[in-house]
Amino acid sequence: MGAFFASLFDEMGMRRCRLRAALGDRGQSVAEFLVMSGLLIGSLGLFVRDWMPAAAPWGFALPFVYVAGYLLIDARRQASLARGAAPEKVSSGYDWIVLLWSLGCALAGAAAFVVAWTAEPPPAPDPNEWTPPETAVPIDIGP
Repeated sequence: MGAFFASLFDEMGMRRCRLRAALGDRGQSVAEFLVMSGLLIGSLGLFVRDWMPAAAPWGFALPFVYVAGYLLIDARRQASLARGAAPEKVSSGYDWIVLLWSLGCALAGAAAFVVAWTAEPPPAPDPNEWTPPETAVPIDIGP
């Protein structure tokens, strides 16, 4: 298991370098910012208003889904390398999969926030509607 995480972290570092080479410094920074802000606003942004967590509760699961998907994608990458695939071809193919997965999760986080932000708050209780207390009316039901 230690070899899995060692390979995972090495690939994460190399993936960042390849992303920086492909998009430039600013493009790589913008891509990482979009992913992290989408996940953050989709989970922690739901606490802005009281009714927002109930409107989009799936936003809280997004960071866990993101990490689980990332681990599964890397497990497939490591399995294809173990079968003898060319490392350059595998890395470039999985770079796109990881980028799309990351941006998809970020978009789902932003969608969770938008759904929760635009949701109507629950209606306030009507102060004119009176109900008697439970002890006001005796209930004696027997055979």
